[in-house]
Amino acid sequence: MTMLHRLLLTIVCCLALLASSLAPAAAQDVEGLDGVRAAYHDMLDLFYRPVAPADLLQAGWTTLRAAAPRRGAAAPGPLPDLPDDPDAAFQTFAGAYTSYVASLPPSFTPTMVAAAIETGMADSVHEQHTHYLPPSIMQRFLSTVGGGDESIGLGVQLSGITAGLITEVAPGGPADTAGLQSGDLVVAVDGQDISTADTPTLASTLVGPQGSTVKLTIDRGDGEPQTFVIARGPYYFPPLNSSVLPGGVGYVRLTDFVISGTSLPNGTEVLADLDRRLDDLDDQGAQSLILDLRNNGGGSVQTADEILGRFLPERVRTVREYDDRGHQTFEIASGRLHARQLPMAVLINGGSASASEMTAAALRDAHRAILVGQKTAGALASSELLPLPGGGGLQIAVAAANAPDSTTELDGIGVSPDVVAAESRTVADYRTGHDPLLDVAVAALSRAPAPPPAWPAVPALGPLDLDRLVGAALPGSDELPTNDRLTVTTRWQRLDYVHANELIDQNGGSPDPVGLLQAIRARGYQGTAMASYGALPGDLPTVSVDVDLYSTTDGAHEAISTNDIPELQQPMDPPVVAGEETSAYRGAWLATGSSLVVWRRGRAVFTVTYSDVPGFDRPASLAAIVQLVDARAAQLAIPH
Repeated sequence: MTMLHRLLLTIVCCLALLASSLAPAAAQDVEGLDGVRAAYHDMLDLFYRPVAPADLLQAGWTTLRAAAPRRGAAAPGPLPDLPDDPDAAFQTFAGAYTSYVASLPPSFTPTMVAAAIETGMADSVHEQHTHYLPPSIMQRFLSTVGGGDESIGLGVQLSGITAGLITEVAPGGPADTAGLQSGDLVVAVDGQDISTADTPTLASTLVGPQGSTVKLTIDRGDGEPQTFVIARGPYYFPPLNSSVLPGGVGYVRLTDFVISGTSLPNGTEVLADLDRRLDDLDDQGAQSLILDLRNNGGGSVQTADEILGRFLPERVRTVREYDDRGHQTFEIASGRLHARQLPMAVLINGGSASASEMTAAALRDAHRAILVGQKTAGALASSELLPLPGGGGLQIAVAAANAPDSTTELDGIGVSPDVVAAESRTVADYRTGHDPLLDVAVAALSRAPAPPPAWPAVPALGPLDLDRLVGAALPGSDELPTNDRLTVTTRWQRLDYVHANELIDQNGGSPDPVGLLQAIRARGYQGTAMASYGALPGDLPTVSVDVDLYSTTDGAHEAISTNDIPELQQPMDPPVVAGEETSAYRGAWLATGSSLVVWRRGRAVFTVTYSDVPGFDRPASLAAIVQLVDARAAQLAIPH
C-alpha cells in the first residue's frame, strides 16, 4: 500500500488542486481575471454537486454590482447572455470584465473587483465550507490548522455576549503576566469609556505592535476599578487543557483539531500531549471523563480519527465522504486504544463544527459517550483549500461528509445532544471558575454508556524501534532540492505509525477500511516513519517522505504491487527508477494534485509524494527527491 497524504482542515483537506488555481494568466488577461478564471474552474471541477457555468458567473457579477457603489464606483451593467459551454461562457464573461475594469476609480481596484466576483461565486452554492478567503485570512487559516503561531497582543479572549468580559487569558502572555483574570470586565481603554462597545470594537482597540502599551481599566466587582498598563507581546492559547474535577471526574478540553505530528509553539505535539494528559488523569484516579468540544470549529480529520482511536476500537468507522460523481470512502478509528477506558460525556454547542461534529457523532453512534449541551453547527463536509493568484484562497467542499451509518444528513442540521442544556455562565461564574454546563455534564455521566473493555493493540514494533531501523531515510529540514515553487523545505511534520489503521486513515480511508485493515496485517505491516516538508502545514507545494516496514520481503512486494486505493490514485509512468522495484501514481478525487513514486528495498517500501496544483507537478523535482531519499535508504541496515 502506498502512502498518499491528505492534510485535512475543518474536516478540511488542504491539498490544493487544479491547474487553474495557479495557472499562468492568458496573454490578454487584465489584472484580476486570472484569479476569477481559477476560482470559476475550481468550482466547476471540484464542488461535490454539479454547478451550471452561467449560474456561477452571474452570481459573481451580481455580487460585484452590489459591491461597486460601496467603493465609490459605478456598478457594471448586466452581463450578456452566457452560452452553456463552460469555456465559451467564460470568454463572454471575460469581455465584460475587461471592459468594466478599464475605467475604475482609484478607490476600487481590479483586485477588489476580482475578490467580489470570487466571493459571489463561492457564496452562490450556499455551502458552509465553500468560501473565498482574502490573503490575510488565508494565511491565518493555514497557521491555525498547523497549531497556530504565537500572536502579538495582550492574550485575552472576549465574550461575544457580555460587553468587555474577558473569558480566558493566555497562560504566560502579557495579560496573564500583568495579572488579568477570567471574569475581568474592561470598562475603559487608555482612559476612553468602552463599556457600551461591542466585542469587535473593543478587540480592535487592543491591537497594536509588539512593545506598545495600553492602559486598561478593569472592573472586578469588588470595589473601585483597577488600572493595568500592559505591554503587548507574544501569547499562545494551547489547543489542549486538562484537570481532575471533584468526584474523580477527568476533564479534557480540545479547542482545535490541529494537524498531528507538528510541533506547537509551546513545544508539544497534540497526540503526544493528549496521551500524556490521559495518563496523568489515570494517575490522579479519574473514574470518568468529560471531553469538552464547545466552540471547537474543527481541524484535521486525521487528528480526529487519531483521537477517536483512543476511545473506540480500531474497526469502528468514523466518517463517510462521498460526492455526486459516485466516489465514496470511509475512515476508521485510528491509532491505539487508551489502556484505561472510562465512562464518557462530550460537551458540544453551536460553536462545535466539522471535525468536532464528526467526533461527537462517532462517539454517540458507537454508544461510547453521552452528548451534553446544544445542537452543533451543522457544518460537516470535506473541503479543499485552493491557492489563488494574488495570495487569497478558495475553500471548496469537494465531498459531503456524514456519520458512516446515519441516514440523516448532519451538514446543515447538526448533531443533537442527548442532554439539552443551555449556556448560562454569568460574569460571577467566570470570576469563580464555575461552569454550570460542566455541572450538567458531570451529572449526566451517571447515564453514560458503560465503557468497553480496553484491548489496546500491541504493535510488532514500538516507535523507537521503528525510528532506529528506518528513521535515517527521512531527510532533515532544508535538505530537499528546491525549485521555482518549492522554495522552502522545512520539515514541519514528523510521525511514526505502528498500527495498520493509522496507515489507512493517512491514505484517505477506503470504501472497505476493515477489509483493507485485514489485508495490510496479512502482509506483515510493522509501521511507518514519515515526514512532511514545505513552508508550513497546508501550504503548497508540499513533499512527504514515508518508509513502510514489513516483516518479510514478500509482504513488502505485495504492498508495492497492489493499488489499495484506486479511488484516490491512478498508475502513471515513474519519472525515475529506484531500489529493487518501482511504481508511480497520480492522485485522483480527494488527492488530485499529488504525484508519488514508490519503491522497495528489501522489506521496506519508500514513498515520495509531491503535492501541488496540476501543471506545477515538477517531475524532475520529484525524481531528484526520490534519488536523495534512495541514497539514504541504501545506507539503512534493516535485518532480514
